[in-house]
Amino acid sequence: MASWGSPTNGVPPPAYGRQGSWSATDGWSNDAAPPPADPTAGYSLATDANATATSRPRAGTQASGFAEAPQVVDQADWELAPLDRVQVALKGDMQGWAFVKHHVWTIVHPDKHTSVDRRYSDFVWLMDSLTKRYPFRLLPALPPKRIQVSGHYLATDDLFLERRRRGLERALSALLAHPVVKRDALLNAFMTETRDLADYRKTQEISLAEESTSRTLTPAEIASLPSDLDSRLTSVRQKVIPLVESWTRVTSTADRLAHRRQNQGKEFASLRDAFEGAVDLAQGAWRPNEVGQSERHIRSVATLAGEVAETNETSAQRTLDTVVESLKQHREIFINLRDLFGRQVTLGGDNLEKLRRRLDANTAKLAQLRDASPRPPTFEADVEKLMAQAETDQRAIEAALKRREFIKFCMWEEVRWAWRSTSRLSRVLQDYAADEAAFGRRIHQQWTALAEALGGVPQI
Repeated sequence: MASWGSPTNGVPPPAYGRQGSWSATDGWSNDAAPPPADPTAGYSLATDANATATSRPRAGTQASGFAEAPQVVDQADWELAPLDRVQVALKGDMQGWAFVKHHVWTIVHPDKHTSVDRRYSDFVWLMDSLTKRYPFRLLPALPPKRIQVSGHYLATDDLFLERRRRGLERALSALLAHPVVKRDALLNAFMTETRDLADYRKTQEISLAEESTSRTLTPAEIASLPSDLDSRLTSVRQKVIPLVESWTRVTSTADRLAHRRQNQGKEFASLRDAFEGAVDLAQGAWRPNEVGQSERHIRSVATLAGEVAETNETSAQRTLDTVVESLKQHREIFINLRDLFGRQVTLGGDNLEKLRRRLDANTAKLAQLRDASPRPPTFEADVEKLMAQAETDQRAIEAALKRREFIKFCMWEEVRWAWRSTSRLSRVLQDYAADEAAFGRRIHQQWTALAEALGGVPQI
């Protein structure tokens, strides 16, 4: 009986996006339709469930290189295309000298035919830089540098490294999918610069100025903000932590189910070995010729057990590589949203009220000086100083108001982008259901074929 479901060339299918169906007869079938053109260009968003779709003019690209303004799209275009495939692999053993050894990760972007080597510290630098540039955008969190187990820190354990590898893949995939951040020059350099990133940083003048300093909202963009924006954001903020907890439970359960099937495959492999060992052991003893029929049946069952083991293990690995990873990506949408609300609190403040009080005080002093009789000898100098301070404060007030408006705009766009990003899970779950149905049919076919070969007629 032919084996089934082996990944091509030993390489598991890429995670996150829509995967090919799991064929019950000829293994993995990657016959899914090609994804449409990038629907995130221009940061296109559909309206949320509580709003009426309105057209929004697209703003031109800013000189700073920040992305274009959002644009509403039809409901039919709500579902996003699969995420870009990014592959992260551990490159050999640890590198470096003595106590400063480190792991090196090879990042491959198949669609753009790029391959670069990066250290974990390079990922940290990238995320720190992007957070300074885009504090009010939806940014992924990196997997931890190390974890503590029973008082010991793990940074080289194989399981820990594999989890880090997958976490780095998910983080890069999220960055490359974001309609604003994916155009960032630092991210592009991180993905394409073949030099050591430390050398690159020494030769480049890198600005970490906040996005709000170079991006000016258009009147149409400002008008697009709903009048009840604060209440909408508050409602999401109140639910985001419970959502993280709920999707963590979903992810953990799916992971356990996949590993349970993987372990079941190993048990079937053990059953095969036990059956064959028992028959081999009996070969050295006298036994009636009639025993041969039973031995043939036992070997048939052993062969089938091996095929069922392969079916279970292949199914489990595929689920881990696709469904479980996609569920983790989905969960991290809400983790990233939670972190975004946290940055809004910690980084969204300003000294607007203080500036206004000082401006009012200086304005009052100016009036007093001008009304004074006789005027003091330093009148001209005092007036010039107060007017300069007032002009400075007025510009600072305008900048603070502009930044407040920009933060509101970003929060609104990012919350909607987060919800739209959840659309990718629909395809994954469709494929999951199809894969499970194909898995069930394959198991049924295997056991039915064996029952028929042994002379039994399976009853349904």
